[in-house]
Amino acid sequence: MLRETNQRQNPAPSPESQELLAQLHDIQEPASVGWWPPAPGWWLLATLIFACLLGTAVGVGRQRKQARRNRYRVQAVALLKAVDTSQPTASAEMNEILKRVAVTSFGRPQCANLTGLQWLAFLENTAPLQCPSDARQVLLEQLYRGTGDPDRNNALRQYAIGWVEQHGRSAQSAQVPSTELNREASRV
Repeated sequence: MLRETNQRQNPAPSPESQELLAQLHDIQEPASVGWWPPAPGWWLLATLIFACLLGTAVGVGRQRKQARRNRYRVQAVALLKAVDTSQPTASAEMNEILKRVAVTSFGRPQCANLTGLQWLAFLENTAPLQCPSDARQVLLEQLYRGTGDPDRNNALRQYAIGWVEQHGRSAQSAQVPSTELNREASRV
């Protein structure tokens, strides 16, 4: 009896229904979303990251190039600080370091053969510093005498360090008109 009630509730499918049921397949899930091509937001983020990395690389490159260009300044300051100002040859050593820096920066034809007032005028025209009177006296009077005053030599060292750190970076700013040099020389 139970069987009969089940059959009445679930009648056997008709042949047409059986044919339609035979055509049914399992449910297929859609293909998963691929990671390529990325969404526009990811493209924008990648572009921003690339731009930041490129900017950093360019900045670091410029910094290194500037450091290489100014390495002579650091070395010259170290040499100036190492000069013993109590020695009679201290003024000549500091003058030599100043000449080497000037030749490195402005070229041999501009400053290698300058002496006395011309050399002093060149130094003052190529940096925003005025030479103190003690340093001026060492450069003009005591340079080749072989005698030295430690206080004046210290003044020359301070001026020389300041000049090395602040002198002009282009040869155009170092050109001193010859009329100025002639005027300076005629005053002496």
